[in-house]
Amino acid sequence: MKIVFSGGGTGGHIYPALAIKEILQQKYNFSSGYVGVKGGMEDKIVSRETNIEFFGVRAQGMPRSFSLKWLSFPLVNLAGISDAVSHLKNFRPDLLVTTGGFVAFPALAAARLLGVPAVIHEQNAAMGVTNRIFAGWAKKVLLTYASAAPEDGNRVVVTGNPVRSAFLKNVAVSQRFAKAPGEFVILAVGGSRGALSINRACIELVKNWLTNQPNVRLIHISGERDFEMVKGEIGELPPNYQLLPYLHEMKEAFDAADLLISRAGATILSEIAVCRKPAILVPFPFATDNHQEKNARVLEEMGAARLLLDCELNGDTLIKHISELANGDTLARMAEASAKSRPADVEDRILHQIGQLLNNA
Repeated sequence: MKIVFSGGGTGGHIYPALAIKEILQQKYNFSSGYVGVKGGMEDKIVSRETNIEFFGVRAQGMPRSFSLKWLSFPLVNLAGISDAVSHLKNFRPDLLVTTGGFVAFPALAAARLLGVPAVIHEQNAAMGVTNRIFAGWAKKVLLTYASAAPEDGNRVVVTGNPVRSAFLKNVAVSQRFAKAPGEFVILAVGGSRGALSINRACIELVKNWLTNQPNVRLIHISGERDFEMVKGEIGELPPNYQLLPYLHEMKEAFDAADLLISRAGATILSEIAVCRKPAILVPFPFATDNHQEKNARVLEEMGAARLLLDCELNGDTLIKHISELANGDTLARMAEASAKSRPADVEDRILHQIGQLLNNA
């Protein structure tokens, strides 16, 4: 049996695809491939995996504003479809599993042309463009949130969002992030590519507040793009501030944290829920269909998170929210609500739904 996966552009699409691969490997033996942009983030992340072949294609996301990219956009993706057709013909998969992003478009188009059955997983509260285009054709459409599409209980089903197996394991806290007695740890992360507004707010937080808070530690994952800028702006790093460009072993930092500051992509929200962490969520304001704010509002309504709009974000508003949340039992109640925001049997649901197709393959 052969299964090919696709999804990318950000870690929020890539990690769920790899998580689904891990889930399926619990029951099925198969050879696996991954369709993504050569040199893109999915190429870098998938290269760390074992027993999976990477198939590079050309792909380009839809331009968000009028520019010359509108001229190259259709040509690049047509070339990408040709790339994907060639890869799928050679690999001959029994199934394609995609998790969205513009990277998945050539793979889904090629699968439709070649008659390869496909499963789509949608992570967000609003369905992305690529998934909307192919959702009517896919054999299964698996949802994280019921708001993304009408559920029919058979082909379109709410399963929740999978997380990497590392997040489901109980391991000792890494010495890199080990907590001192009575220490309050904040983890700020802007997603796989970083978030400039969160990084700038963290710079203010460090300069104007953290240096006077010896019992508070900030772990700040800035993203590789802004790492040198953040480091240069802050200068000499305070002892209670840890700055990292990227962290693949994210679970280690999650385990140490008492509170997260994060964007509101579906994947990190699932990781937050599995780790039972309260969060201040700052949705990316230019996400397709504003899906990050929709994700965040779902969590806020459940009492699992505090929503802070990007336009309101600065050092002062962060300090205000942190100070309010740290009082009393607010964080404990948010942690309980966070745990309830994700079904406990997500992985079993996904295995059951895709298994229905594999058992008949």
